[in-house]
Amino acid sequence: MKTTMKTAAGALALLAMTGQSLAASCARAPEALALKTAAMQQQLMVAALYCNDVGLYNRFVVSYQRELQESDAALLGFFQRGHGGSSAYHAYKTGLANDYSLSGLHGMQSFCGAAKAAFDAALNPADQRSLAAFIATQEIGGVETYPACEASAESVSGGSGRLAANRRN
Repeated sequence: MKTTMKTAAGALALLAMTGQSLAASCARAPEALALKTAAMQQQLMVAALYCNDVGLYNRFVVSYQRELQESDAALLGFFQRGHGGSSAYHAYKTGLANDYSLSGLHGMQSFCGAAKAAFDAALNPADQRSLAAFIATQEIGGVETYPACEASAESVSGGSGRLAANRRN
């Protein structure tokens, strides 16, 4: 009987640790938004340089400064919670910028057109919305995928895997 109880307790402890490990590997809703926001911000930052949109990028950053800072803190928290810590956070953002840079080089007209449309949507004075509402309307397809923590939610996008294909073009 004692052996059965110990075995059951050990199995229960192992199950609890596995559950905690799985929870650490998923993206919570604010983290999911932060992943996508980082991707959009890096894309617009690269566009500022490649497409001569520095003024538009500066307006974007100033307009959404508080929300961008909060999103960045959530992104850092995501990486510190179980995705490699601050070095992985920095590598993630650098990887985004590198991939968007390659995308811009391999399709400048298309890249700049998409960035201009995003700037126009984000900075439209007739549409005063939050950064989260703006990001929700943006397509950032083919990105690195992190599973959502919520069982009913789909996986969350917020990286730059799609752009890696540009290296082959």
